[in-house]
Amino acid sequence: MKNLIALLILLAGSALMGQDLNMSVLAIPDELKENAGSVVRSHEKVYTVLSANTATIYERKVITILNDDHDRENQFVVFYDEDSKITSFKATLYDAMGDKVRSAKKSEIEDVSAISGGQFYTDSRVQTTTLTHLSYPYTVAFEYEKKLKNFGVFEFPQWLPMGYNQSVMSSSFTARVPMDNELLFRSNELPDPETATENGRRAYRWLAENMPARKSEALAPPMSQTLPYLRTVLRNFDTGEYKGDMQSWESFGEFMWQLVEGRSELPPQLQALVKETTAGLPTDKEKIDALYRLLQDRTRYVGVQLGIGGFQPFSAEYVETNRYGDCKALSNYMGAMLDEIGIESYHVLISSSKRQFFPVQEDFATSAFNHMILYVPSEDMYLECTSNDFPTGYISEGTQDRNVLLVTPNGGKLVRTPKSEPADNGYTRTVDLSIQPDGNADFKLHGSFYGASQEMYRGFANSERNQAKQLEWFNRRGTLPDVNGTNYSLTVEADEPKVEMTYQTNLRRYSRKLGTRMFVPINKFYSFDNVPDKLTERRYPIHQLSARFYVDTVNLTYPEEMEIESLGEALTTIEHAAGEYRAEVKSSPGKLTWIRTLKLVPVELPAEAYADYRQFFVDVAKADRRQIVIKTRKSR
Repeated sequence: MKNLIALLILLAGSALMGQDLNMSVLAIPDELKENAGSVVRSHEKVYTVLSANTATIYERKVITILNDDHDRENQFVVFYDEDSKITSFKATLYDAMGDKVRSAKKSEIEDVSAISGGQFYTDSRVQTTTLTHLSYPYTVAFEYEKKLKNFGVFEFPQWLPMGYNQSVMSSSFTARVPMDNELLFRSNELPDPETATENGRRAYRWLAENMPARKSEALAPPMSQTLPYLRTVLRNFDTGEYKGDMQSWESFGEFMWQLVEGRSELPPQLQALVKETTAGLPTDKEKIDALYRLLQDRTRYVGVQLGIGGFQPFSAEYVETNRYGDCKALSNYMGAMLDEIGIESYHVLISSSKRQFFPVQEDFATSAFNHMILYVPSEDMYLECTSNDFPTGYISEGTQDRNVLLVTPNGGKLVRTPKSEPADNGYTRTVDLSIQPDGNADFKLHGSFYGASQEMYRGFANSERNQAKQLEWFNRRGTLPDVNGTNYSLTVEADEPKVEMTYQTNLRRYSRKLGTRMFVPINKFYSFDNVPDKLTERRYPIHQLSARFYVDTVNLTYPEEMEIESLGEALTTIEHAAGEYRAEVKSSPGKLTWIRTLKLVPVELPAEAYADYRQFFVDVAKADRRQIVIKTRKSR
C-alpha cells in the first residue's frame, strides 16, 4: 500500500508538470518576485535508466525573466556527442500576459562544436537557441529529450533547482532505475526522495516548491553547499567496452585503471632518448626533473577528445608522434617515461578550480573531476603535465589542498594534494620614491612574486613577448603606475615559482601642494583596497581560501629644505582570525622607510562573524592609505 501511494504521488506530480501552465506573470506570488531576476515557474527533469549502458534524459523548464540581470536564462543549450543523441528540442516565447509570441524555428537552432578554451578538436557538440523579447517580463519554455548509450551513460545527472537571485514555484527531479541497479546520490537542503516501483524499475522523486530567491554572497561556500542540490551516480554502469561501478572510490579507480592500462609503451627512439637524458643523474629527483623538462620542450597542450578520448588518454606513442595531447595524454606520456627508468607514478583525477563546485567527499564516489595530473609517490611529488613553464613539482593554487583520486593497479585511492602556507604565496616589493620640490616623484620598483601570486605573471610573460603590450597589461592591472618608464624587466625563474620585475618612471603630481606644505601618499599605487561588500544581513558562512603574505617597503626621500610636520603612528598592528597587518615607519632628516606586512590565512567563519571580518579589511585599507605632511623648513 505504501509503494502504491508513493507511485500515485509520482504519477500525479508528472501529470501536473505536463499540464499547461498559466504563463501570465500575474500568476507569480509577490513573495517569489522579491530579490529575483527570474522565476522558475515549472521545471521537470526525468532520468530513465533502461540498462547498464542506455538511458534517457527528459527536461522541460519554464522560466520567467523579470529583468536584464537574468537575460542569460533566455539561452537554451544542450550538449551531445557520438554516445548521446538529442531526439527533441523545443523553445517557446511568451509575453508578460502569458500569450504565446512564437516558437524557435529550425533556422534559429544552432548545432555547433562544443569547443571551449584550450580545446582543439572534440566530437562534443551543442544545440542552442536564444529567445529575446522587447520588454520585461517575459517567459521562455525549453524542452528536450536525449538518449544516452555506452560512455554517454557516464552523464550522471545533477539537479540544481534554483540559482542565486532566482525563485522557484515548482521543480522536480525523477530517476527510474532497473531493479538490479541502484541510484546513489548526495543532496543538499533536500528531503529524502519519494520512492516507488514503476514498470519494473525503482523510481525516485524529489520536489522543490515555493522557494524564495536568495542573494549571492561573496566568499560563500560553493552553490552545491548553499543551494538545494542533487548529485547522482549509478551503482553499476557499462560503457560498451568497459564495466564499472561507483560503490566506492576503490571501485571507481578500478574502472579508470582499465582505461589507462596498456597505453604507456614508448617507441624505441623515445626509450633511447629517456635513457640518454637521465644517464649519469644520481638521484630520482634529478631524473624526474630532467624528464619533466623533456616533456615541456617536446610537447604542448592541445585538447583532442573524441569519443572515449574524453575519458581515456591517448597512448604515449600518439603523443610522441604528434607532440601534443590533452591533460590525460600528457600525464600518461610523462608517466610512461618515468616507468621506462623504473620510477613509479600514478594518474591523478582532480578538480582544477580555485573554488570547487562540488568538493570531493570521502564517503561518496563521483566523477567530480575535470583534469588529470601525475603523482610520483617516491618523491611525494605532483606534476602538472600541461604546463610548458611550471617548475618541476609545482602545482597551481587551483589544484592544491583538495581530495583527488589516485588511479593505481589496485584501484582508486583518495588522497589530498598539498596545502600551501601564506609564506609560500605572495610578494616582496620595494619602491624607492624620491619626492621633488614641484610634487613630482621619481619612482623605482623591484618586486619578487612567488607561489600563487606569480602564476598570472608567469603565464602572461610566456604568452606575450611584446614589451609594450606587457607594460599596458600590467598598468591596467595596477601592477605598474604608467607605461612610459624605463629599465623595465620581467624575469621568470625556471626552477622555482618566482617572477622578478623592475621598473622606473617619473610620476607627475604625485604629491599635493598647499602653500609651504606638501601632502605625500606613502603607498599611493599599492594600497590594499579589497574590502568585502557591506551587508545588512549574512546568510552563508565565510570561506576565505587564499593563503598570502605580502611585504611592501617604501624608501621615501624628500627635498632637504623640507621637514616632516605630520608622520602618524610609528607602528600599526591589526589582527583577526583571517589575517594580520603590521606597518612600521622610521624617519630621519630627508627620508623615511615604511614597511608593511599583510598575512591572509584560509579561514571558515560563521555568517554572524561577517561584520567583524569585513571590519578587519576596512581597517587594513584605511591604514594602508597613509600619507605624511612635509613643510618647508623655517630659515634661521
